[in-house]
Amino acid sequence: MTRTAKLLLIPVLLFETLFFDFIALHRFIDGDEGFYVLAARLVLRHRKPYLDFFYPHLPLLPYIYASWMKCFGISWTSGRLFSALLTSLLGALLYQHVCEQTRNWLAGIAGLILFASSTLVFAWFPLVKTYSLAGLLLFSAYAIVSRLSLASPPWLLGIGGLLFGFSVDTRSYLLLLFPVFLSWIFHTSDTRTRLRSILWFLGGFTLGIAPSLVFFLSSPDGFLFDNLRYHAIKSDNGLIGWWQEKFAIVLMIFLGGPEGNGIQNSILFFVSLGFMFSIRKLRYPPWLALQIAVALGIISLVPTPTVSQYFCLCIPFLAVSTVCAVNNLCVTLKSRRERLVAAVAFVALSSIYLGASANDFRKYLITGDGIAGVRWARNKDDWKLQQVRQVSQAIDQIASPGEMVASFWPGYIFQTQTIPFPGFENDYGLPVSGSLTSEQRSRYHILSLSEIEGSLATHTPRVVVLGNQNHLMEEAMGDRVKTSLRAHGYAMVRSIGGASIYCFCSNP
Repeated sequence: MTRTAKLLLIPVLLFETLFFDFIALHRFIDGDEGFYVLAARLVLRHRKPYLDFFYPHLPLLPYIYASWMKCFGISWTSGRLFSALLTSLLGALLYQHVCEQTRNWLAGIAGLILFASSTLVFAWFPLVKTYSLAGLLLFSAYAIVSRLSLASPPWLLGIGGLLFGFSVDTRSYLLLLFPVFLSWIFHTSDTRTRLRSILWFLGGFTLGIAPSLVFFLSSPDGFLFDNLRYHAIKSDNGLIGWWQEKFAIVLMIFLGGPEGNGIQNSILFFVSLGFMFSIRKLRYPPWLALQIAVALGIISLVPTPTVSQYFCLCIPFLAVSTVCAVNNLCVTLKSRRERLVAAVAFVALSSIYLGASANDFRKYLITGDGIAGVRWARNKDDWKLQQVRQVSQAIDQIASPGEMVASFWPGYIFQTQTIPFPGFENDYGLPVSGSLTSEQRSRYHILSLSEIEGSLATHTPRVVVLGNQNHLMEEAMGDRVKTSLRAHGYAMVRSIGGASIYCFCSNP
């Protein structure tokens, strides 16, 4: 890095932190955040995923967020700001990496702007989901492995493998990137050190996925169900299928759709792909970035159903390959006319890129139009942090500290003094309960609708919260829960927006 690039690193990090903090504190809540934040709180109470509650992902995220919340408080603000910090660190690392590859601090700033202004980044990274943590870990692994040289100490590859293993521990399908990393190490290592390099990477990777191995050995059946079999039965199309939907998602990614524009993704992908082929350096790190981005795009199509947010992990790598490829092209231009044409084209594309996200920025922070979950809500304020906190405060006023409360959306329980009624730690269990036997439901900590009604008949739990259910749960329960609540003597004692708090009281 040049001296100027180093001096700008701290201001860059501060700017990013302020920007992503603002997004984190004002962006509509995503429904999945409810079970992620509650899982982190449960881990703080020494509860274990798979063994004590249903958690359909690999285990690293709740433990990392639990460690943060132990120091900075159990709250939505704390969790969201941690995600913003992780995103800012990723942006700073991207800036540093581009500066090192191009020897140009302006290229580093350009890469950072492409990253931060991407709708797929600012809409999905500063949330309590897997993207910011997995993205930072994966990009860190790339930054280390891509710098492999004959002079590199072998233990660096061990660290790269460790970080890659941690990223897989956060988002399981990143395991499919393993051949990409292995191929790069194989082709860029000296024949005398090739085996040693691969073994160091494998050793670090094995250590990185140790948390998953520990949970697998503790409960093989629960671990495999939560991470594999659940995803195969949650959709009528199986684990991998519904190809018409995948084709539609690809079109939306490049052409645009309800949740965002496709212009930015098209510019990054096609500019990067076009210019990278003009670079003949086989060991040029941005080549690995492009390979990872393409592989991630294909991998993101594997899960069923597929959603556009999965592709957000491609953006940091596309930003690197795009900026480095354009910078490399500009350096080779000789005539003044060529440089002028390139500058005009760059300014035009940059203006289109930045302008494309303006409406999306308003959509995710103000209107909620087109956003999954929010667009179907009768009251969009139900998905604002302030209103969720109001519901949580009302629960604390009605329920006793430590009392078990059945909330059909886990996010309402998170910032309270209560604990979730067993089986209500995650809102994705009920829709698949009909595909399981009673013994399996008990083993996997999932409740059926009949079992919920049976609990209401015995008035346990005393407090029930309805609202912000995901659409799969809405389809599974319909009006049966409300009917059952009334039939068994529960009364609605508080209504805040679309959330309703019911309570059973023997002496009204």
